[in-house]
Amino acid sequence: MKRIDISKFQRDSFFYDQIDLLITVKSFDLQAIRKRYLESKKNKRSGSTHRRKPNFGGVVSLSLNNGKLYNDQVLSQMKEPRGIDFLNNKLAVSSEDKVFIITDKVKVLENDYFSYIHTVSFSPFNSNILMVSSSGFDCIFEYELKGSNVIWEWFAWENGFHKGKNPVTNSDVLLTRDNDQAKKWQKEGKNFLLIDKPKTQSLPTAQRSAFINSVAYHMDNENLILATFFYAGKMIQINKIDNSMLTVIESMKHPHGGKQSDTISLATSTNSGEVVLIKDGVEYRYYTNELEGKALELVDMEWLQNSIIVDDNIITIDSNRTSFLIFNPDKELYDLIPYNMNWAIQDMVCGILTHEQKILLKEASLSNE
Repeated sequence: MKRIDISKFQRDSFFYDQIDLLITVKSFDLQAIRKRYLESKKNKRSGSTHRRKPNFGGVVSLSLNNGKLYNDQVLSQMKEPRGIDFLNNKLAVSSEDKVFIITDKVKVLENDYFSYIHTVSFSPFNSNILMVSSSGFDCIFEYELKGSNVIWEWFAWENGFHKGKNPVTNSDVLLTRDNDQAKKWQKEGKNFLLIDKPKTQSLPTAQRSAFINSVAYHMDNENLILATFFYAGKMIQINKIDNSMLTVIESMKHPHGGKQSDTISLATSTNSGEVVLIKDGVEYRYYTNELEGKALELVDMEWLQNSIIVDDNIITIDSNRTSFLIFNPDKELYDLIPYNMNWAIQDMVCGILTHEQKILLKEASLSNE
């Protein structure tokens, strides 16, 4: 493993072409989120201990070029949007417990087990197939969009990640949606929680067993997906055929944004301030700890939300510096482009919507208030 200090790179605003982004802003009140974040650092278990009311955020389009952000436009306002993807002129965006698909019309996906949806991902092999990570209940769903049918699902609770925590006592709580399993645990005198009425039940962040922060398709193998596990600190490859799992990257702190092809693996180690890249069998950890521009009250805390690859560059959402970090590992160049101090940006994808799609997105957001 090689750790590389990005601040040692040369700062430059001209090594990348114009980048057009669609982003989800989960809240337009970043300061309130920072306050909760700092308070949670006092707890042994990261994350909220009570189910809070979702914030209102939105979808924003913007462009990055020559060290500046411009053409930023709030396209919609909706309940806590997090996941976003764009492929073949199709937009998918999640809003708390729903997924909106925008083409030349609006399609809405709903599922009783949708809660705190974190990511949506179109299949690179078929844009009529979409993967959804429902972080609130530690599960993943794959949809065929024409019929809005679930064609594959995966629950962490049924694949070795069934142990949550009581946020008050910090004791173990076993999680299941299966009545027979619950009865068995009851006979054994074990502490458990049966989630069989998900529309009326919820799990606060600190009580979840896996907290799947992201899912994405392997770029070269349609049977593999990548999931980041918040508590385990790992990016895990899941085989959809037999549900077997392989750890690709580990020893991360609250990771997001796992991606993989036949040649590279990428994930963001959020709390350690590292972008982890595996290339040619070597693991590189590009860290941001020495970069300038962080709020004083955050001291040595880092929060890198997600990273994507654009051309030969990596773009990272640096929440504690409220900036987009763009860097080129080979050329050893970087740039920091500030964004609105009140934006809590969750995710991003390259893309440009048509005028008609912007209207549809706005109408969809109004229906979700």
